[in-house]
Amino acid sequence: MSRQGFSPTPGTAIAAAVLGFLIAVRQLAEAAVYFLQLFVDGGLPEYVVGLLWNVAVAAALVVGGILLLRRKNSGRVLLVTAVAVSLLATLFVPDDARIYFFTEAIGETQTSSDIRSFGLFGMAVAALVLALIRPTADWLEGKRKDDEEPSKQDRLPGW
Repeated sequence: MSRQGFSPTPGTAIAAAVLGFLIAVRQLAEAAVYFLQLFVDGGLPEYVVGLLWNVAVAAALVVGGILLLRRKNSGRVLLVTAVAVSLLATLFVPDDARIYFFTEAIGETQTSSDIRSFGLFGMAVAALVLALIRPTADWLEGKRKDDEEPSKQDRLPGW
């Protein structure tokens, strides 16, 4: 929480964006597997849907992370939405529809390892929390005291 007299720092926003980028890399890896399965097993609908799903979520995470780092509130909204949708899909997709969201090899999802699953879930929850907490909002709003000068990177030309 930003204390009075201190200007907000971008630490929580940077951490949320970096975690969003890491989750996007994971989504793109899964999209690549779907892409390869399209050629190996043919154009099955679940592979096309899975490819589009993972690319869309990864794109939202990357764009949201970039906009968040550029101090745009829309980036925060996009990042939170993409992470939340991804978490909801992880938690509530029925078993017969999992093939549309998670790649499988020999009947096992790629994240069949409990440690890997917990790590991915933990990263998503951490990104969601970091993007939603007050210090991130304070930094996005650029709050500072009236008599405080902006930092060098926030100064307009001619300051």
